[in-house]
Amino acid sequence: METVSAERVTRRRSLRIVMRVPLYVSPAGAPPTAEWEPVETLVINLHGGLIRSRQLFPVGTLLDIRMRNTQRSTRGRVVYTASGATEPAHEVAFEILEPPGFWEVNFPADRWSEAAQPSPRQR
Repeated sequence: METVSAERVTRRRSLRIVMRVPLYVSPAGAPPTAEWEPVETLVINLHGGLIRSRQLFPVGTLLDIRMRNTQRSTRGRVVYTASGATEPAHEVAFEILEPPGFWEVNFPADRWSEAAQPSPRQR
């Protein structure tokens, strides 16, 4: 079963990059003694990422996200979930709720923002 938020139906805000980033995730507001799940991203973009998780996080769930190799952390909101090809994993896409920069990656210019810019001839 696949669930998508209304925001995800609109056009993507940035290009996706296939990149494995080791993370820990936990539902926001979980007790301090709750265990963080180790996951890896499958895909990232400037505004979020896609992970495979043992837990099914419903669309709208707030996540605390932490890089495993550094102390960098952020908060995200689940925008898509689906049962993965390898059970019992679930694919979980999230948008980062803080300003861009969490991934510390230089993303290529995307074709949508370039298409929105008038060409020199149109100016």
